[in-house]
Amino acid sequence: MASLEVDKVSFQYLQGFSLHEVSLDIPTGSFLALIGPNGSGKTTLLRLMSKTLKPDTGSILLEGNFLQDFSSLELARKVAVIASEQHFDFPFLVRDVVSMGRFPHQARLERTSQRDRQIVDESLQMTQTEHLADRPVSSLSSGERQRVLVARALAQTPSILMLDEPTAHLDISHQIGTFRLLRQLNRSRGMTIITVLHDLTAAAVFCPTVVLLHQGRLIKQGSPSEVITPETILETYQTEVTVHPSPVGGFPQISYPADEG
Repeated sequence: MASLEVDKVSFQYLQGFSLHEVSLDIPTGSFLALIGPNGSGKTTLLRLMSKTLKPDTGSILLEGNFLQDFSSLELARKVAVIASEQHFDFPFLVRDVVSMGRFPHQARLERTSQRDRQIVDESLQMTQTEHLADRPVSSLSSGERQRVLVARALAQTPSILMLDEPTAHLDISHQIGTFRLLRQLNRSRGMTIITVLHDLTAAAVFCPTVVLLHQGRLIKQGSPSEVITPETILETYQTEVTVHPSPVGGFPQISYPADEG
């Protein structure tokens, strides 16, 4: 069964951008990247699949049931979302931030259980953030804070994790570390991961499935080598590039001259 089924979904903002009849099946256990130029509809599609936005037409099914029929609490038990920009107005301790992931599983005013604390500890360990547990989240670097957000998402024990530009503003070490963590979650837990990416190399290295959007339409879906080609890059990004297999894995790698000369 597919984790998510998007069937002819369309959506239009008041300012004019539209998503046009996008259809997409995402099998359970997928690791999928949404790519495309700025303004192509990647974040809009992610927000539709997380019920942050409601389609104008078409439907989205989660595990065979209409997404619109899930309450916010029910959905939070199945889907965790990490937005591109998340700020904390108060200096919460890291452990408290991660513990917020347990809220969907707790009754109103219910105290944190031993099971909750165990899941929080496991989430901190898996993201290698346990040494940060007693520090204010506001004191962390961008890379550390990103791992804490992943830990909070893990504490929700979701079957699907959605991320919008998870490595934006991170240095190369933290970028690679974040993607390796996501791949580990995908492989060891069978978690379905859907991420918006601008980094085509990262999409090619870590994501077995790539979905290319352009001007609100789904252009192509397939493996990185099927989607990331000179022809599709020229069609969607209006940029001429050379694509060749990487010598350290065979994934498609993009090259371009420093100038037109």
